[in-house]
Amino acid sequence: MKITVIPHADDIHSDTLSHKTVVVIDVFRASSSIVTALSHGASAIIPAGTVSEARQCAKEGMLLGGERFGKRLDGFDLCNSPQDYAAPLVRGKTIVMTTTNGTRTLLKAAKGADVIIGCFLNASACVRFIRQLKHDAVLLCAGTRGDFSLEDGIAAGCLIDLLLSDGQTVQANDLGLVLHQGYLSVKDHLLTHLCRSASGDRLMKRGLARDLEDCLVMDRYDVVPRWKNGRIHSFRLPD
Repeated sequence: MKITVIPHADDIHSDTLSHKTVVVIDVFRASSSIVTALSHGASAIIPAGTVSEARQCAKEGMLLGGERFGKRLDGFDLCNSPQDYAAPLVRGKTIVMTTTNGTRTLLKAAKGADVIIGCFLNASACVRFIRQLKHDAVLLCAGTRGDFSLEDGIAAGCLIDLLLSDGQTVQANDLGLVLHQGYLSVKDHLLTHLCRSASGDRLMKRGLARDLEDCLVMDRYDVVPRWKNGRIHSFRLPD
């Protein structure tokens, strides 16, 4: 199995995703919030590229969630904190979500054969999905406004490590090899290291240390958010 890690959404080439399983990774915080929402009973999530598109898409009974540059949007029900999406409010609801990096990256991933959302919270579930489909995979890091984000890269390294753990033959690209080694060097102290990343530091300065802690829990949930036909639904793997 070939694994290609892409460092940020602006580095996608037209033929890279075709016939591949694509894992969209935005650890701080869209991927983590989506996984949390579906694990707490949200029925679906609709990603929107812009704030205006999100407002137009939201129908009666739906929730609006998201942020711009880390800040809550006026009139939105939810921001982009995993704590928001663990609330009873989300159960049974469809959530229209727009974020600075994560939903934009997700929309760019549309050419993948299968598109799922991954992070530390559901790492093992994502790996089981990749194994069962047996396609080559692309680990698509969202990054931050066109720049690489350390936490997304380390999460990609984590997924590679889990794929290797059962002895499966995995051929990662050069970036994947580097990020795998990076993950191995910090895996026992994720919070200590990733709070120093650019995104982690911004969240810390905004008083959102709890978000970092919530985003860096390994395998808290067993859900795979799968994007299909414009909506993200919870996909549970057969036993």
